[in-house]
Amino acid sequence: MPFDLPESLKKRQAELREFLSAEIAPIADERDSQGPLSRSETVELFQKLLPYGYNKCFVPKTAGGLGSTYLERSVMAEELGRAWAALAVSLDTHSGVIEMIARNGTDEHRRRWVEPALRGEILACDMVSEPQAGSDQTNLHATAVLDGDHYVVNGKKMWQTNGVLADVGILTAVADPEAYAADPRKGVISLIMDRKESPWKVKDIPFVGLRSGNTGLMEFEDCRVPVANLLHDSDKGYAQNLVARSWFRVNIAAIGIGLMQAALDDSIAWAKSREAFRRPIGGFQLVQSMLADMATDTEITRLLVYRTASLMDKGGRCDVEQCMVSSFGADAAARVTQTAMHIHGARGFTTEEGFRTERYWRDAALGYAGEGTTQIMKLVIGRRLTGIQAFV
Repeated sequence: MPFDLPESLKKRQAELREFLSAEIAPIADERDSQGPLSRSETVELFQKLLPYGYNKCFVPKTAGGLGSTYLERSVMAEELGRAWAALAVSLDTHSGVIEMIARNGTDEHRRRWVEPALRGEILACDMVSEPQAGSDQTNLHATAVLDGDHYVVNGKKMWQTNGVLADVGILTAVADPEAYAADPRKGVISLIMDRKESPWKVKDIPFVGLRSGNTGLMEFEDCRVPVANLLHDSDKGYAQNLVARSWFRVNIAAIGIGLMQAALDDSIAWAKSREAFRRPIGGFQLVQSMLADMATDTEITRLLVYRTASLMDKGGRCDVEQCMVSSFGADAAARVTQTAMHIHGARGFTTEEGFRTERYWRDAALGYAGEGTTQIMKLVIGRRLTGIQAFV
């Protein structure tokens, strides 16, 4: 594969960076530390990004979207992550859910939820993980029992990005307990849940990083969902869940590249301007060594993401590459953002004076758990290498 982006994509990337640096990054500097965005703030920001394709890039052209390639989507995620990682994660989740409805739903589903989402009018979340089942998707407790023309949903969902504010979400639940007990790839369905017709209880889970985002702990008590909202039946629910997870892993790594690039850019600028012992600290060998390591980690992750995205665009199986991107990217983002803290010295730890370093460091921690822990990713890689399953 080529190791460089097409010229048209490079041009678009430059335009995105110029816009995001001028219009989005300054908002993040002022707003991120104040806590979760309100629904109106989130909608306003999503709409601000509309002219640049962020709300539409995941959705096929046949459903009113742009039908962007995975490579294009990775570049867009990288640039938004560089400006504001919390917003990037929120928009990524929203767009991924809307993509699933657009690709797998009915015309009525697309009319009700895809069209307003593309206009930036509603917010979406994914309802998969549970308090006892994060990476372990063979341990779901949430159930959806058929009762006439409705499913009755009971259970809890945890770690749901946008869950506090979402108008709509895709719920993964056990519809056939016997089939699920015999084979966790069976008996699981996906339902589109509209908050207006199927309200749920939710509270926010505060995070160390991504402070302006919101993450929901959701509870369903005899929540009735129309049968017409079925997205995937019991033969497809589990498989489609894995399909969604595969892209989210790559996209989180792409957002991590943005964080690394931002941390590197700020560190280079600081190393040139900060003086110690009557010279810029960028002239010290150890500082240059740290900058070199940061740049190398950033570029390796970028190449891994671009390669994996290109493989996905070709339609080939690349679950191992996706796991490599996720695990390596998480470690690299942690190294790079922590090194940026060292280069900035005491100012790297302060939340005053306009330094972003500590925010990059906190936000990068998502990579260790988002869409599966790095340890699970490495076990998937090891399974392919050895042919031996390390977990049930």
